[in-house]
Parts: sequence; structure tokens; C-alpha cells
Amino acid sequence: MRNLLKVIQYDMLDFIEGDDENETDYTAKDVTLCITSLLEFMSSMESEVQTVESAKGHIEKVVLSLNSLNHQCGDCLIETEQREDICQFIQKVISAANVEFAGDVTEEWREW
Repeated sequence: MRNLLKVIQYDMLDFIEGDDENETDYTAKDVTLCITSLLEFMSSMESEVQTVESAKGHIEKVVLSLNSLNHQCGDCLIETEQREDICQFIQKVISAANVEFAGDVTEEWREW
């Protein structure tokens, strides 16, 4: 899972470094905030035995946090590739907690 986080982080940072930094709507600090939110989600899920309801609460919290961060970044921090990787990361964390959902569990709250 941590490898997937690195992929997400490097993809976001590559965009900043690949273009004129003044033209991007987000900074390395925003990338750090995104990764930190995902790490906190993983830590929360691992900290205790999860039920479907408790897991949904953690998922809602991280998705709403990422929605807010993405909006602050002009809705360009999380692009299609990052969205797919973030959803995959969330699904892996959920599976590791032995909680199963049918379909994309982030879709209910996700705006990115």
C-alpha cells in the first residue's frame, strides 16, 4: 500500500516539476496534505477492528477531506490517474481491514 502512496505522490509532484511551477494550482505542500490524509485514513482503519459502518465513517472522512483539498487547489490536484490510484489505495486499506463493499465505496461522497 505504501508503494501505491509513493506512486500517487510522485505523479502529483512530477506535474509540478514538469511545468512552470507558477502555472500549477497546487504546491508540494498540497501533495503532502493529500498523502497525510491517506496515511491517517490507513492508520485509523488499522487501529481497531472495523465494521462496515465504522469503515464507512473513515472513508467518508478521508473522501470529504480530499474533496476540500482538491477544491482549494482549483480542482486539479486529483486528476483521473490519481483518482484511480487513490480509490485503489482506499480499497486495499478496506480489504486489509477485512471489510467488503460492492462497487466504488468512495463514489457516494467523491467529487474528484
